[in-house]
Amino acid sequence: MIPQIINGLIFASILFLVATGLTIIFGILRIVNFSHGSFYLLGVYIAYSITRLSHDPVLYLASPFIAGTIVGGVGMAFERGLLSRVYGRGELFELLMTYGMIFVFIDVFRIGWGTMPISDPTITFMLGTVSIAGYTIPLYNIYLISIAAVLAVVLWFLLFKTNVGMVIRATSFDREVTSSFGVNVNRVYALTFFLGCFLAGFGGGLMLPITGAWIGLDIDMLIIGLVVVVVGGLGSIKGALAASLLIGLVRSFGISMFPAVELAIVYVIMIAVLIVKPSGLFGGVEH
Repeated sequence: MIPQIINGLIFASILFLVATGLTIIFGILRIVNFSHGSFYLLGVYIAYSITRLSHDPVLYLASPFIAGTIVGGVGMAFERGLLSRVYGRGELFELLMTYGMIFVFIDVFRIGWGTMPISDPTITFMLGTVSIAGYTIPLYNIYLISIAAVLAVVLWFLLFKTNVGMVIRATSFDREVTSSFGVNVNRVYALTFFLGCFLAGFGGGLMLPITGAWIGLDIDMLIIGLVVVVVGGLGSIKGALAASLLIGLVRSFGISMFPAVELAIVYVIMIAVLIVKPSGLFGGVEH
């Protein structure tokens, strides 16, 4: 049971980071960022390139933070340089812009890192293992879960206990009124996109030693991230956390007991939740 719980929490941690990035961007810009999975995959590839520079364990542990920051910068440049130019022209233009970036990123991945899958589990061997209830668990897995939990707390503090968070939340409720108080809404949009893409890239960097990367992983992460957002409730960070834990743990136990239906488990959960509560677990409530 312990390995299933650990694996479930790992998957839930990454789902939370990816889904929260989607949720934040949707909550402020009212845009479903279809290229979000590409930012996740970019984080994996950048972290991989960073770990090629040295075998220093500190660099390995810092690579997700560095990758997340770079990915956040790329996301902010995309929002300011391209996406902002189609604001006000209708949702179709915005969706096509983010969808089209998927194919741009695919070419970038092919040119920059090739078409073969990449992986680097070195840090898992460097950190060693720990025994929990008689089970040997890689210490990196515990680190991943812990750092994701800490980041979740920091994110909550930023959004709900700081002036920056207050401005972000105010913009999500009414951007016109917020702008009338002298807030630079364009800067809020840029900061929001940076934060959302940082979370995706950071999650990708964390998963490098565990899953590696391959072209197509971006689509997989986008779909599962959208499922989490729908199950949790559109725009709800609390819902993203609850849905991530639910899907991560149920999927982990489901794989060990019913491996033949691994791919269906996530969608069965989504259907079951939406039948009971069509708006999602925390849809339409204060978050």
